[in-house]
Formats: sequence, structure tokens, C-alpha cells
Amino acid sequence: MSHMLVRKINLLSRILLIAFLLISICADAMGTETAPSAGQQAMLALMQQKVAERPKHSDSWRVLGRVQKALGQTDDAIQSVRRAVALDDENAAAHFDLGQLLLQGPETSEAQSHFNKVFQIAPASSYAAELTTQGIPMTNDPSDHPMGMPVMRPSSGPSMGIENSATKSESPFTTVGYEMQSFDGADDLETRLDSLESEVSTPTHRLRVFLETGVLYNSNVTLTPVSRELVQSDSASYQAFASPDIDWKVLRTDTMRMGPLFRGYFTANESAFESFNLASFQPGAFWERDFTLLDSEVIGRLDYVYSTDYFDWVSVGNRHAWTASMTVIRPDLKAIYGYLTLADSDFSDDGQTPGQTSLDGITYSVGISEFFQTGWDGMPTFSLGLDGQWADTVGADYRYQSINLHGSSQCKVSSRWSFVPTWGVGYRAYDDFTGTVSRDELFWRLHGRLSYQWTELLAWSIVAGHDRFATDNEDFDTQRTEGGLVLTVTR
Repeated sequence: MSHMLVRKINLLSRILLIAFLLISICADAMGTETAPSAGQQAMLALMQQKVAERPKHSDSWRVLGRVQKALGQTDDAIQSVRRAVALDDENAAAHFDLGQLLLQGPETSEAQSHFNKVFQIAPASSYAAELTTQGIPMTNDPSDHPMGMPVMRPSSGPSMGIENSATKSESPFTTVGYEMQSFDGADDLETRLDSLESEVSTPTHRLRVFLETGVLYNSNVTLTPVSRELVQSDSASYQAFASPDIDWKVLRTDTMRMGPLFRGYFTANESAFESFNLASFQPGAFWERDFTLLDSEVIGRLDYVYSTDYFDWVSVGNRHAWTASMTVIRPDLKAIYGYLTLADSDFSDDGQTPGQTSLDGITYSVGISEFFQTGWDGMPTFSLGLDGQWADTVGADYRYQSINLHGSSQCKVSSRWSFVPTWGVGYRAYDDFTGTVSRDELFWRLHGRLSYQWTELLAWSIVAGHDRFATDNEDFDTQRTEGGLVLTVTR
């Protein structure tokens, strides 16, 4: 058994080393120091979409202007921030940004008028403090200072200095991303898009925090992401849960980020089902790098996550998971996400006959998803993905191959309300199953989420979903229905 484990680890190490070298070689060969980063390109696409959806939202135009400035599109940036000021003359951040842009041209007197507005609207804000640091005082006569004011140079690197308006709290982004353990690649796509959106919307933040918590009604609490058992169960319960996703960019350059991460999933059921209270701790580390490939911007990423799982604080098992992924942002603003994951699981209970009942082994997962922007007000985005998986377990009864198709769309109800339906369908083949009746299964799911963006950091969602695992083997034919209220905290 130890010899087999050594061979598995050697195989994993070689594959990840090859992926690491390929990403680094491509990045070095393409020479990305002077090209816009993938984060900047993604941010430009996001903000162009936001101002199309909400043309009267001042802060969206202001942030678009900052992105355009970072990309060297100064004239476009001035036009965008002028629009922000025209829509909200009390937006101190927009006046500050417009003044800084005008300092780079001949309109220094007009710049002073916008700085004066900053002092008038928000004298105690960070914007006013920054102007004081620059030696720019408030004046009633702009002609007193036009030649003496310092000229601000464009900042270098991918950081776009995106800050919140001193007078606004509403975010131009919809960040709710509740995941109901979809058993296909949809959760991987949602996690990556949440991470990417955080990177491009708050590029100066080294710490990214995404926390979802709430209360659900779950008709089958035994059906969890850490179990390979898909069995019938009369185990309906109300369930409190918390799901953190945190990463810290300890090292960061213009084109590279790396550091530790932590994920987890924790549930608390009614007293009759306390034995299924789940605690999954998932610390790890990540490394990612931006580069160009042909005419597209690419973010290459490597993750390692160690998971240790408990039911009612009794150990279930642990996993080592390695993921190599790429997010490609094409010139037409479509995003493509591809990944390869190898997860080595060691469950505490191997059963009476491990060759038949052990759940230990490596699971190989590979998938590709595409994220589309439609240009439609009612449904601005949707995604489609295809995944394959092979569970090479020690126990023959749990060894399977599967293929899955999944999709989602974002339906805008209003500036704060959105509805996101998701779906998935797939097939698992258990070719080595030892029972007399095949346990091959067709599975499908249909979920929905109605979200309200309460503040920039907080959102509420009403969620509901159904999962069905249909097989001729009655011992494994099962389903689950979930629904409840979810609070999302994003930083």
C-alpha cells in the first residue's frame, strides 16, 4: 500500500511540475511587463458591461475611468469621469479622479475647480488628505495656483487604485455566489470567477474574504461533498451553515501573486441529525501569474489544498488536492476557464473488504467552461461548462467515470435585484461495481438564487435547488432538495 502511495505522489508531482514549467515558460516567452494585465482587461470588460446595464450610476462611470486611465486611455478616462460628475455632482471621489486626470493635460485651472469640490463635499475624506499631501490647497481663484500644482504621473503596475466614493456605498458588482455542492464543475467555475472579480475590482487588497452563511432546509443531510456515498436517506433537517473562502496575497508583483488560502464548509443540523454535522477544514496555498497567449490575456494558477473532514467531530478522512488552471480572456471579452485537479483521498473507514468497499484513492477531474456576455439588459451573462471525472478508488464499488454538462445565467431584475438559475446533467458509469444490479446513474440538478445587494459588502439571497441521482440500483437511488436564506459577506 505504501509503495502504491509513493507512485501516486510521484505521478502528481511530475504532472504539476510540468504544468508549472509550461506556465512559466509561456509567461517569460511572451514578455508581459508592458502589456495590460489580464486583470485590467477583465476589469475593463466588467465595467463596460456595468455602465451599459446602469448608465445613470455615477460610481460605475468613475471606476471605468480609472480602468481606462490604467490602460493608458486617458481621453476615454476623462470622458467617463466627466459622465460620473455630471450624474452626481456630490461624488467627491469622481471630482478627485477628474482633477488628477486633468493635471496631466493643459486644463490645470479646471482641475483646481474639481479639487475645490472635494474640499467642499468631503473635507475629512482620504481624498482631501491626499490633495493636502500633494500640496494642493483649496482656493477660490484657480488662477492663483495653476502653474504651481504638481503633475501626477500615471501609476505603474496592475493596481488601478479603485476606491469607494466618499459619499456612496453601493457597489457596481454583484458578488453573491452561493454554491449548493453541485457535484460537477460549476462550483469550481463560481469560485474562480469570484476570485477574479475580487482581484480586478479591489486590486490593492491583499486579503480577499468571501463568506457565506445562513439557514437551509435540507431533505438529505447525508449527501455532502466529502462523502462518496449516494444512498437513500430519510434525513431531512433544518441546517445552519458557514462557507469561508479566503486568500492572502503575501507576495505580489505586476504579473504574479502567491500566498496562503483557506476554505471550509461547516454545518449544524437539528439534534436528531447531529451525527451529520460537517466540519471541513481546507487550508492551502496558491500561485498565479498573468501572461499573454496569442491575442488573449491569460491567468495561470496552481493551488494546493489539504482537507480534513469531520462528522460531529469524528474524523471522516483527509485529502490532498492539486489544481492547475488557466483563465483566458479573449479580445471579444469572453472568458474561458480550464482546470485539471488530482485529489488523493484517505477515508478513515475502509470497510470489511477494502478491495470492494474502500473509498480511498485518487480522483482526476478535468473541465472547461466559457463565460459569455450577451449585451442584453435582461440577461447580461451566462456560462456553459463540460467536465470529466475518474475516481480510481481502491474499492471497486466506488470506482467510476463521469461526464457532466452545466450552465448558469444572470437575470437582472433591477439595479440591486438579480436572479441566477443554474443547472447540470451528467452520467456516472461504475464499470467495476460488484453488485448484481448496476449502479450506473444519471444525475441532474436545477437550482436558483434570488439576490438583493444590500450594501457594497453584504447581500441577501433566497436559494432553492433539487439534485437527483437516478439509478436502477435502489440502494443508491437518491435525491435532495434544499432551500433557505443566505447572507454573503465580501471584502
